[in-house]
Amino acid sequence: MPDSSVIHAYDPEQDGLRRLVACGPDHLGELRQQYRQRPYVKEELWAGKIARALGSQPDLDEEELAEVTGLNFLQIERTLAWESERFLSDQTPPGDHERPGEAPGTPDDTGSG
Repeated sequence: MPDSSVIHAYDPEQDGLRRLVACGPDHLGELRQQYRQRPYVKEELWAGKIARALGSQPDLDEEELAEVTGLNFLQIERTLAWESERFLSDQTPPGDHERPGEAPGTPDDTGSG
């Protein structure tokens, strides 16, 4: 089943393919439905390929990275932009957990935090 979050440990031909194991036909149907609803994002797949390559060879330059992953420079650039956007959207806005005027990490007046 197509799934952009799946990166095989060593076989790039299996990247993006999720194998499903179920205890019966009904369960398999539920799993298929669950994964059909998940969006397939090319940049997510490419990020996994890059992570796998850098995990085994951390000092690759961009040209070597392209050769090892099979990605071109535009795909690598799009992946970096996608990861940056995702990182920024996951950040908690400043002050979301503190009250105004309270320094981060200082206990509140109830003594609970």
